[in-house]
Amino acid sequence: MADDPSNYATSPMEPADASSGFRSGTHPLDDYFRRHAAPNDALGIGRAYVLRRAPEQDQTLPTVLGYYTLSMAFVASSDIAEAIERKLPKYPLPVALIGRLAVDERARGRRLGERLLVDALHRIADAAEIVGCVGAIVDAKTEAAEAFYVKYDFKTIQADAWPRRMFLPMQTIRAALDEGG
Repeated sequence: MADDPSNYATSPMEPADASSGFRSGTHPLDDYFRRHAAPNDALGIGRAYVLRRAPEQDQTLPTVLGYYTLSMAFVASSDIAEAIERKLPKYPLPVALIGRLAVDERARGRRLGERLLVDALHRIADAAEIVGCVGAIVDAKTEAAEAFYVKYDFKTIQADAWPRRMFLPMQTIRAALDEGG
């Protein structure tokens, strides 16, 4: 089935993707993709991954269906201790940051946001086998974004302002992926 989310695959961003006409409907996400994603990727600041329309898929869909970015970050151990449910060292801990995640508005309703998130979590779990990483963080910029991440067990760890910092422990990521996520 062409619209089955399992048929979609992501790959590293290519410079030409920036001029693909991607539009999520959120100006900062679209502007970042068009102007900054490829240069930041080239500089090693953040890796950008793109979900492209496959040749056998609906040709009315845009070429770039969605994207996300990954980079490394630190989080205060006191911010995540409750989410991890154990005592942690007092120094900042390494995490993966899903810095941006967006789906083209013309491709909505196909669970592509979920597909992008699962792909990002797979990459994070793989990286955690090589470098220290206690989990993933996101900065939800809207209530809708926060609700999206809550569905996937992210916990809000900084709720006093927008964007809301959210965290998903590595243990939860691995358990979800082991269940077939």
